[in-house]
Amino acid sequence: MSDRIIWHYLDELPEQEAAWKEWQSSLIGWHRFNTFYTHYLRVEGRRVKLLNCLELCKHDCPRRIIENSPSDIKAVCPQNQADPIQLKFRDILIYSIRREALHQALCASLSIKYSDDRRKVHEHIWHLGDYSGTEVYITYRTAPAVFADTISSLYLSHQAPFILIVPTMKNVTPEIQQFMAKNNSVLFSMADKLHLQTDGSFKPVRGISECMKSFLSTDDIPHPRD
Repeated sequence: MSDRIIWHYLDELPEQEAAWKEWQSSLIGWHRFNTFYTHYLRVEGRRVKLLNCLELCKHDCPRRIIENSPSDIKAVCPQNQADPIQLKFRDILIYSIRREALHQALCASLSIKYSDDRRKVHEHIWHLGDYSGTEVYITYRTAPAVFADTISSLYLSHQAPFILIVPTMKNVTPEIQQFMAKNNSVLFSMADKLHLQTDGSFKPVRGISECMKSFLSTDDIPHPRD
């Protein structure tokens, strides 16, 4: 299974955290899951009260967690359309991304001069550092309703070309790509450009400099449909 699965999954996590059961169920079959977990996930001191349903059901509603005891935990369908799922205590613990570790690894793999200021420039956008004098940022949220506004706000506050690392390009419209290219800024997709290695590092398929040349070439930018 391709490493793309982890970036697509992160694209769907609002806060980059989920119950252990959901991490496992969503990434089942991915040969690098244990590597990713070891290096980039941490357990929080919280438990979920709802769990995404794994059944193929027309209701598609989350299951309620019933904790009778640490050894008797069930995920119950609120519509009574499926049998309860027996869970382990670890299944309902919340695991989140170790952002600092992940950001440092990304910078090391992409030759970005890491900044330890850890600041959030805008909501859900973190400053990573700079690449050859160009500031680099990362976001995990690319929902169509907010992504265009996020990029506009970042550009207006920065007033200079920048590089924005995103999990995937699935919500990136031709208009957004044209706006970025027009302002000599670049979107870097982790799903398309990075492979996770056994030691937890990332191997770029194409470096940032290559992506800059390609992204800023008008021949490579799709044009919106008439």
